[in-house]
Amino acid sequence: MIGVSDALVALYAEMAAHTRPECGQCRAPLSCCDATYCHMAINHAKDHYAVDLPVTGHPTLPLMGEGGCTAAPHFRPICTLHVCCITGLGFKPGDAPWTEKYFDLRDRINELNYGRVEHLTAFEG
Repeated sequence: MIGVSDALVALYAEMAAHTRPECGQCRAPLSCCDATYCHMAINHAKDHYAVDLPVTGHPTLPLMGEGGCTAAPHFRPICTLHVCCITGLGFKPGDAPWTEKYFDLRDRINELNYGRVEHLTAFEG
């Protein structure tokens, strides 16, 4: 891999594990998946890691397999970081510890990616 640390890969994996249970819990379950994001992940993997992601043959989502997305979390950062409650509200209602962990992981990912933290959230407390 080009310019990526094991720590960054591990943080993306931890974020994916943290957000995975939330997938499908919103008003329009699984509506966030779109071929555009698959193509963005394919380009990101190629441009940043020199990895060609194999497509699955899914009729609409090039990276969707039987068990979900086939791309590793660090190859699909937009998808890995997306959670409807964070995007829509800035926090997970009724679960401050979950929200705190989400932003901690995101901040640590940002630090490794960019050398700085840009922690902005509507959640305070």
